[in-house]
Amino acid sequence: MYQVYIDKPSFYEPDMAGEFKDLEKAIEFAEKEKSEDSEVTYTIEETNGTVNSYGEQIRHVVKRG
Repeated sequence: MYQVYIDKPSFYEPDMAGEFKDLEKAIEFAEKEKSEDSEVTYTIEETNGTVNSYGEQIRHVVKRG
């Protein structure tokens, strides 16, 4: 599963904009958001359902833009 987080200078913290099963669709979505607003940055993270000892889901950054 891939999660797309969108961040703008006016946001307090990045906002999760969507979850995708396919990486290509996640990248397409993130690039579309960035093309609509040049101040937007995005992060795509991969999750596989595993959690750490604190119960937080383990995520790996796949791409930033």
